Amino acid sequence: MTMDNIQQGSDPVFERLLAARREEVVALQQKQAKQLADLESRGQAKLASLKESLPQELRNQLEQQETKGEADAAQETDAAVAEVSEAAPAESTSVQAIFGNVTSAAAVGWLTPYYGTVHGSDGTVYWQGYNPGNIDASCFANGSGSGLFGTGAGSFTVYVDWWFSFTAPQNRNYSHTIQVPFNGFYIVRADDGWFDSKEARVNISLTSRGYQYNYKPAVTNNVLSVGNDNINVNDRFDGWRTMYYSDLLGADRAYLLVTAALYVYARGGGSTAQLNFADGSANYLGVPWVYVD
Repeated sequence: MTMDNIQQGSDPVFERLLAARREEVVALQQKQAKQLADLESRGQAKLASLKESLPQELRNQLEQQETKGEADAAQETDAAVAEVSEAAPAESTSVQAIFGNVTSAAAVGWLTPYYGTVHGSDGTVYWQGYNPGNIDASCFANGSGSGLFGTGAGSFTVYVDWWFSFTAPQNRNYSHTIQVPFNGFYIVRADDGWFDSKEARVNISLTSRGYQYNYKPAVTNNVLSVGNDNINVNDRFDGWRTMYYSDLLGADRAYLLVTAALYVYARGGGSTAQLNFADGSANYLGVPWVYVD
């Protein structure tokens, strides 16, 4: 396996890339928070207008719907977490056993991450450091109220960044086979009914973007998307997910950023969405590998 060994603090280009990426994620976080706040504000105004137009009996029923089922849903979620987190997957075999160990003479070879960062959409950096190993990452969202007009919605995103670096031996196009191991579970629950609007969903996407002198085009693949207005699903999400990336490089140092974006959304009382790669020793995001050829 061929991997570059870069000493911490010895790469000013990477330091600039890391700072620019943090600014980018903060901007994404602020945009998401603003969109959610604007939707809630407009929705609450519409909901207040609706209540004023209703007869008292219907208004009472609507207000009862806004708090119905939240306590029961919390208990059900706790039970689901206990059940699905214990259903641990079998241990993964070695990378060579899964992907082979054939390296062409012109290939750079297998790479492991140089640096990692776990960002939360509340502005928090949960972890960052060189030579990342297994990473614990999770997020959840709970809805509230009736969910009408988009009110009572909660959402959260965790961005897990892995940076790779290598020296391209010659001027040519390089292909990257990216393998990311997942060991975790998800819970998605919403019970949409009369006079409310409830929904829950989870989504995981992988994005790859190269850099050499400037950023290369990004490629994004969705690897998990589960959600609906009437749904009650809890299941494991395990195994390696693969994506491919290609860029034109000169004979110089190059960088590759691989990001797993974990997104959860829930709207309306009792609705919940959770992605969990943290609870228990069997649940984590493993160390990704990239084969550069």
